[in-house]
Amino acid sequence: MARKDIRMEELVEVLYQWHKGRNITQIKHSLGLDRKTIRKYIELAESYGFIRDGEVMDDVYYMQLAGRIQRGLKIPLGCSESFKKTALYQTTIEKLLSKKYMTPKQVYRLLKRDHDYSLSYSSFKRYMNIKYPKEPRNCLRIEVRAAEEAQVDFGSAGMMIDPETGKSRRAHAFVMTLSYSRLPYVEFVFDQGQVTWVKCHMNAFEFFQGVPMRIILDNLKSGILRPSTYDPIFNRAYGECAKHFGFIIDPAKIARGDHKGKVERKMPVVRQQFLAPEDFRDIREANEKVRQWSTLEYGMQVHGTTKKKPFEVFKTEEQKLLKSLPVEKFDMPLWKEAKVHPDHHVVFAKNYYSMPTRYVGKKVWTRGGLHTVQMFYEGELAKTHPRSYGEGVWKTDETDYPPEKSRYLLKTTEYYQREAMKHGEYVRQVVARIMAEHAYRNLRKVQALFRLADKYSSETLNLACRRCNFYEDYRMSTIKRILVKELYHLPLGDEIAKYPQIGSDSGSFIRPPEYFIHTKENTR
Repeated sequence: MARKDIRMEELVEVLYQWHKGRNITQIKHSLGLDRKTIRKYIELAESYGFIRDGEVMDDVYYMQLAGRIQRGLKIPLGCSESFKKTALYQTTIEKLLSKKYMTPKQVYRLLKRDHDYSLSYSSFKRYMNIKYPKEPRNCLRIEVRAAEEAQVDFGSAGMMIDPETGKSRRAHAFVMTLSYSRLPYVEFVFDQGQVTWVKCHMNAFEFFQGVPMRIILDNLKSGILRPSTYDPIFNRAYGECAKHFGFIIDPAKIARGDHKGKVERKMPVVRQQFLAPEDFRDIREANEKVRQWSTLEYGMQVHGTTKKKPFEVFKTEEQKLLKSLPVEKFDMPLWKEAKVHPDHHVVFAKNYYSMPTRYVGKKVWTRGGLHTVQMFYEGELAKTHPRSYGEGVWKTDETDYPPEKSRYLLKTTEYYQREAMKHGEYVRQVVARIMAEHAYRNLRKVQALFRLADKYSSETLNLACRRCNFYEDYRMSTIKRILVKELYHLPLGDEIAKYPQIGSDSGSFIRPPEYFIHTKENTR
């Protein structure tokens, strides 16, 4: 069967060559078309009044004639056999489409599975496009003035080596594109968290040596906490960054990537023109070379829309209009909403910071700067502590506790060691060891230890602590087990080695060595 359609330019050439006197065989060798196809279109042209021996016309004539032929070949809506076969299932299709989350492709699968629908998915799509036509999309291209706008986004960059671990990790490309010149800044990172997000902005401003008036971004959590067309809530760290550098945050509408099309287009460009040819594996090497690529390679290519070279436009027109970088360095904040626990502390970056009693049970916003940690309640600064960069560090202000509890905390470590000496030297050693780890946090353990003396006597507690010191086990569960099972009577390891006769005559739970010698064969 001959081809039904050929391209417009091929049909124009067929008509022109036939008009010039060439035969079907010559046209076939010239254009590579099937003889039946050539003959079919010539006959169609003649039905529209085309005469071979007539005057050779201009290109407009052949283009108009070819258009009339192709329009006439189109099958009227609803006349094809596949359309008629699919229309038999219209009631079923409408019923399926009325269900939640149903898509046309899923409808096709269900028709194939449950109703013996035999046509291809392409035929089904053509039917759906006729029955449920979509409104054609249109858009308005918006061009901005120099230094007025930049667009930012993250995109996938494949797998790269993490220099800290030496292992391969999934990398992301951060791209900031100046909307006027189209010059991009590109940086490869391993996460999309708020710290990385803000640092990438700072590095981009350093690269451009200035700041644009407005930045358009999508609604990722690092920038926008709660998306909204009219009242979005910005991430606090990003909001502080915007105030420090003096730019306006302008989030795109939800799920509308075309609102930041200039940076969306840069993502495949970075992958195709920079990553693909070199196949970068080391993230440090990629970040070193991508800046040169942005300026000297991509930046010196003529842009398809502006018809200018982005780097040249940036240097001559845009850079001088960017806002100057602030003199003061931006104090990178880390914000976190935290609950004040019953022990009067909030947890921030794996450390503990105290809060006054009135905030216990409430949620506060915690801001970690370079040197301080600040807690805010309902917008008001409630507490400030020096920041710790370790882990498990407790920053406690004793005055945060109520008077009835703080009187215990304000007593010194020496006081509790003096109290411990009333029960014996070994108790004092255990108390010193417990409070050396963290006096305030382990105060309850010390007080519980003293109460055991009331139940078991100071002498017994001292013997139990002697055993704890020897084995360096200071857990309360261990001390209680020694007391309950009277294990403080047992000899310690060095005593067993020094006095091997202990155990056989003392009536304790220690068994003599010969107990463990097996002289009889087990016949079971």
